[in-house]
Amino acid sequence: MRVTQQLMVNRVLGNLNKQTGKLLALQEQLATGLKVNTPSDDPLAARRAVNIRANIGAIEQYITNLSTAGPFLTESTNALQTVVDVLQRAQVLTVQGATGTNNQTQLDQIAIEIDQLLETAVAEANHQTNGRYLFGGTRTTSPPFAVTRDAENRITAVTYQGNDEAIRIAIGDSVDVAINETGSDAFQSAQDIFQMLIAIRDNLRAGDQASLQNQRLAELPTARGQLLISLARIGAVQNRIEQATANAENVVQQLRSALSDSIDADYAETVVNLNAQSNAYQAALNAAARVIQPSLLDFVR
Repeated sequence: MRVTQQLMVNRVLGNLNKQTGKLLALQEQLATGLKVNTPSDDPLAARRAVNIRANIGAIEQYITNLSTAGPFLTESTNALQTVVDVLQRAQVLTVQGATGTNNQTQLDQIAIEIDQLLETAVAEANHQTNGRYLFGGTRTTSPPFAVTRDAENRITAVTYQGNDEAIRIAIGDSVDVAINETGSDAFQSAQDIFQMLIAIRDNLRAGDQASLQNQRLAELPTARGQLLISLARIGAVQNRIEQATANAENVVQQLRSALSDSIDADYAETVVNLNAQSNAYQAALNAAARVIQPSLLDFVR
């Protein structure tokens, strides 16, 4: 095989291009902090990184779902606890009205406070957060409870207009959880809280102390227990969501660590390799200058 000057030039340029490519790759690694910038750098590591990023994205969506459920559950807890406080006050007032030591004027005054407690209970049952009503099932855009009032604007009936469907959020692969208490369960299951308060008020206004003693005082503990069961269910869901959030965040942290191991460049190692490659490139240039023979023009000069 005849080795011509052109062949030598082409071979030298080819080697220099390879050295330049390696140099540029190391410079890119140093600039980006990644040892895998394109799939061709390391096909296996690149594929692994794609899978890890997909897993991270899915888990972060679950974390987002969990974070949106937090305020909903907290507001539900606060609303139910307020109604529990209402019933505790109603208990005190009902006992006071049932003692038989109050005249009708005093009973009417107690009835006025019971009426305000009823208004508070209805307001909390129609509580909303971020534009969503808490206790209407999946009907979250309209108040779950409608009221009927008399000529004096007193509530005479409360009607549930929501549904009994659960609002469920995904917290993992094929795992979801209900985050709501329906109004029918919380306020009207074992005992219709609103109708009970209406009855207490009306018994007081009518001076019907026998009904207060024999019926209303028996209904109040049932109503309070009903609310406490709803609070317990919400608390259990909150605990589950907190644990699921912590677990998901731990998994994301582990996946990010695995992703870093797959594609992140070691800074010190990259700097050393870059310096070595720069020296190799300079050596290649020097070798090329010695290998390529002078042209005829050089002799003429």
